[in-house]
Amino acid sequence: MSRTVLITGGNSGIGYEMALALAKGGNRIIIAARDEAKSAAAVEKIKAASPGAQIAAVKLDLADFAQIDRFADYLLKRVPTIDVLILNAGMYTTKLQTLPSGYEAMIGVMHFGHFRLAQRLLDAVVAAPQGRIIVTSSMMHKLGRIDARSFTKPSKHLTSMHAYGQAKLANLLFVRELALRLKNTRVTVNAFHPGAVATDIYRQLPAPLARLMKAFMLTPQQGADTAVWMATDDKFRTVTGKYYVNRSRRHGSSTSRDMDVAARLWRLSEKAMKAT
Repeated sequence: MSRTVLITGGNSGIGYEMALALAKGGNRIIIAARDEAKSAAAVEKIKAASPGAQIAAVKLDLADFAQIDRFADYLLKRVPTIDVLILNAGMYTTKLQTLPSGYEAMIGVMHFGHFRLAQRLLDAVVAAPQGRIIVTSSMMHKLGRIDARSFTKPSKHLTSMHAYGQAKLANLLFVRELALRLKNTRVTVNAFHPGAVATDIYRQLPAPLARLMKAFMLTPQQGADTAVWMATDDKFRTVTGKYYVNRSRRHGSSTSRDMDVAARLWRLSEKAMKAT
């Protein structure tokens, strides 16, 4: 069955490999990413690898809430139904940074940016015959804890890795809560950990260290495999609110399964959306 699939961060790394695999499967792909030149190159590369591929790219900066709104308005006029929404875009900053919106960069992009995007596009996913939302999380969520003070005060984190862990924990909590809220719809919501993948997310590391790390990592194609499976397998017509690693279901940390924490994060996120 041909599906309309939107992938954030789909112009490089595992996002690109998702786009390539799903395009080869006959699906209609929309790459949503900040770098328009890189996205255009990715589209051409996929068309060359899969002649006849139905693929397009639209600029999306998840750090800019106003731009997210413009993106959603533009997209929904042209694509009223989204079968699969893959919230994949990621980043890692070696130094803690603050976005112009005031949020620490990693949680600002990976959680709050995706939260706002999902809110704006949710009706289009619900309208699909069987909508799916797939979120790229990480085993690093086990390092995270939800500290609302750190959302706008990065100094509250011990290290950048702890900030990254919080963002990835937020991804999992978002999945649990959204799945609960959509339990009376046909939409399923799940998360996965792609593994330690050699992607551009490590581009801020010193070059020798980045090369050493990549030598022991999975390829982006291997990292994308679980997401492609979740997007296409009939199993995920009914499975929702779960977390997978290498096509196997995992529990995740106890905090990632705490529905009180998930509900609190949701309330904080809604409050943040109303304030911007």
